[in-house]
Amino acid sequence: MDIQTLLNNLHEELSCSVCMSKYTDPKQLPCLHSFCLHCLNGIQRTSGRRDKIACPECRQEFKVPDNGNLAALPTNFRINSLLDVLAIKECSTTGVKCGNCDERTKQSHYCFQCYAFWCEECISFHNKIKANKDHYALALKNFQDQDFENILKRPSFCGIPGHEKKEMEFFCKICEVAICNARALLDHEGHAKMLLELAANERNKEETVTDRENESFLARLSFVKNQKFFDLACVEQIGSLKSTQTKAQQSSADGEGIREAIVGLEAQLIVTTRNNKFQQYYDDYDSVTLEINNRQGDNCAADVQVQDNKDGSYKIKYFAKETGTCSASVKVNGEHIRGSPFEVQVKPRQFRPVLSFGEQILENPWGVAVNDDDEIAVSDAGNDKIHLFKSDGTHIKSFGGYGTQQGEFNRPAGIAFHGNNIIVAEQYNCRVQQISKQGQYLSHFSEKGRLDRQLNHPCGLSIDSDGNILVANCDNELIKIFSAGGQFLSKIGKDGCCTQPFHCIQHDNYLIISDSGDHSVKLFNRKGNFLYKFGKKGNSDGELNTPRCLFMNKAGHLMVCDKKNYRIQVFDLSGKFVAKFGTKGSGMGEFNTPVSAAVLSDGKIVVTDYNNHRIQLFE
Repeated sequence: MDIQTLLNNLHEELSCSVCMSKYTDPKQLPCLHSFCLHCLNGIQRTSGRRDKIACPECRQEFKVPDNGNLAALPTNFRINSLLDVLAIKECSTTGVKCGNCDERTKQSHYCFQCYAFWCEECISFHNKIKANKDHYALALKNFQDQDFENILKRPSFCGIPGHEKKEMEFFCKICEVAICNARALLDHEGHAKMLLELAANERNKEETVTDRENESFLARLSFVKNQKFFDLACVEQIGSLKSTQTKAQQSSADGEGIREAIVGLEAQLIVTTRNNKFQQYYDDYDSVTLEINNRQGDNCAADVQVQDNKDGSYKIKYFAKETGTCSASVKVNGEHIRGSPFEVQVKPRQFRPVLSFGEQILENPWGVAVNDDDEIAVSDAGNDKIHLFKSDGTHIKSFGGYGTQQGEFNRPAGIAFHGNNIIVAEQYNCRVQQISKQGQYLSHFSEKGRLDRQLNHPCGLSIDSDGNILVANCDNELIKIFSAGGQFLSKIGKDGCCTQPFHCIQHDNYLIISDSGDHSVKLFNRKGNFLYKFGKKGNSDGELNTPRCLFMNKAGHLMVCDKKNYRIQVFDLSGKFVAKFGTKGSGMGEFNTPVSAAVLSDGKIVVTDYNNHRIQLFE
């Protein structure tokens, strides 16, 4: 793959097949498949076994090194190099984190010997160190194609403590792990070993031979449950195709079995379309499609994506939007594969509480936001503070306190991350403040009033795709939109179509508002024109009682904090009820006024439980 093709397909290259998100701490199994460390840890926990783990791709089982410690698996340094390339490509919009001070900035350098980013301030310190005199650091704004290629030449290093600077050179055939020269002499003495590059080539040949011996091909239907891989106790042969050039012919293989999906969770379908026994080279002209319809004939699949695996198979990803029996059709070049169409039973999505934290720190937590590092920011309305937590509930820091001065708060409410900074709406100071993640005051805008640039008891706050700040101005019955610098841009609801707007988010071409006074959700276009609404006061499925904040999950479903029904409800954007979780109480999974929610990268849902003075996590 040439460098330009690679740069254009970075997101696809860096998507972990388990969590479907960008790799974090990529680890490589002996079969050479790679996954996020936290994904492998989740699989290990689910299996209940510490000594062995099954690869989510090929299902081979391997012994876990270092007494079950998956962190001891070799790091995939190629993926880490690609992550660096992606960070450089997106630096102009998101900035990159300095490897020394952790500050995120757009003005950075990359050192090809440290394999790390350095901000403008720290690069001077780096260059003064005598040991770095031969290092080459380049400003990110000056990167060319050749510089990206040089990043990809990063060697693989050992992950064992004390060996971090030693390159991986060998593959132990007994232990089936990549090792450095020092470990080859010490820990693997007497074991059969071979050069790592030769081992990789040998495994690729073995997989090719296995493919050629197969007379028919299995299409495996599998799912990602809460971004965690799991099988449905069967590997299904739903059909196969033998393809010569662009002409597809059906095979005689029939597939049977139960096909199941969970509404709102990403499902995957692997379809093999070519038999390498008859065709040495594959072509790029097959058209693979998936269509899923309910009993009424309506499309009930969202975000269908077809990925060519470049090995004679395709991965089809989709979200099921509705429960019940659906008909699924898989076609290649317009022809059904064997067994298509087939039925898929779509089950309701379930939500399980997994963690509660903050009870000793928080008093009436109001808003919640999550950044790219899965750090959780919480506006503590009762204590007039902002808190930062790790995704495991560990408290990082607090800042603020009651007052009207810069960096002080009077009932902080809506909160959002804007790059590496935090934006907070204050109900009683009637302003919006921008604070760094370290708690340093940066700027603010607005004051109490009814002019366009003023606010009157703001509630919910969010950031749209243009970086603008959307503020729900409850008492003025408006949503106001400001630039990142605080300049008033426009307002929604001026025709009286909102009675008590509490929160507004943008999704695609929609602006979606929770109207607490009308007990409904209202949709507008980006120009602010009212389109339609759904919901009414009540406690049945699909009914609302004083809805609070909103957020979208990865399936494109809208999740609503249903305050006085003490639950979270899930809808599709037409207003159709999908699922719910939570009841009134103080136990795990129960709420006493859910106000705001957000989603972590692994799919877990973070909810502020206002009157229980805590944060809850659900998966």
